[in-house]
Amino acid sequence: MPVTRVIPMAFPPLRPRPLVSVLVANYNYAGWVGRALDSLRAQTYPRFEALVCDDGSTDESAVVVEDFARLDVRIKLLRQSNAGMAAALNTAYRNAQGSLVALLDSDDEWAPGRLERVVARFFSAPKTGMVTHPVRAVLAGGGVLKPIHPRRLDEGWLAPSMLLGREPGLPPSSGLTFRREVAERVFPLPVHFRRCADKVAQDRAALLAPVTPIRQPLGLYRIHGGNLTGLSGPCTPDELDRNFEFLRLLWEDRRTFIETWHGFAPDPVPWSDIESAHFHLASMLHGRAGDPDRYLRGLPSPLLKLVWRLLMALPRPAGRAGLKLWWTENCFKRLFRNTLDSLRATP
Repeated sequence: MPVTRVIPMAFPPLRPRPLVSVLVANYNYAGWVGRALDSLRAQTYPRFEALVCDDGSTDESAVVVEDFARLDVRIKLLRQSNAGMAAALNTAYRNAQGSLVALLDSDDEWAPGRLERVVARFFSAPKTGMVTHPVRAVLAGGGVLKPIHPRRLDEGWLAPSMLLGREPGLPPSSGLTFRREVAERVFPLPVHFRRCADKVAQDRAALLAPVTPIRQPLGLYRIHGGNLTGLSGPCTPDELDRNFEFLRLLWEDRRTFIETWHGFAPDPVPWSDIESAHFHLASMLHGRAGDPDRYLRGLPSPLLKLVWRLLMALPRPAGRAGLKLWWTENCFKRLFRNTLDSLRATP
């Protein structure tokens, strides 16, 4: 595996007070996009432009964005026929002028100091190509599901470990900001990614340059009935199949991307054996054929190996019930997390 052949990009110094282009893809989120734009207008760093691409919404989303655009010249509405998340982000990016490029989901919000802290981190880490931060996962009607999501944020040059099958710890859309030089290679995104296009963007960016995280949550990640993605893992055969298909497309894009920018064809076997080991094991709990030892070897920690060995040793109905308890949001998990966080916060 030629991991030494992946060399990170180098960047010229950023100019003082760089313009940040904020890309917002919106589809039928009239009830939320106003809150996202309010959180932008409340930023303590004023040098931004918000490029909101309405992806053929059938609700009042465009009217809401137009009202904000009349109030604030930094906000621009772009329109297109419905084509999915990747196409909407591509349209927004084509109109971007900033030296930094951030993503904000139209149903999420940022803390007022988010842009200021991210810009400062780019200056303090001049070799970084992407600054990340966690978010607070909240219910639409109020209440915190996860005070920090995700808990693991990776740092540094991640491409070598990604080639060896380690899935990078990176946040969803609203926790991602790229150098312009990185964004120029990340975009355009493949338009067949109608959902989860942020996963493709973060994957590509991590293959180009080092990543620098800010450890504190700087935004709200809202969970509601209209979300295309959420916090739970796939627990049914149909859900697993959709995840396998998404991973297949992601890995195809990753292979082509590495060939284009690093000049060699990567070995995809570690991605299946390690990166998706837990999905293969979950599939076996549903009675599908497979070699559990092969995928147990691919799990990244002794604790995960132990948990999966216990699940696999149970009768299948009990194993599937245990998996659902582990992978889906429920009151027991929230109580455990909140208790753990309280203990950690106690001096």
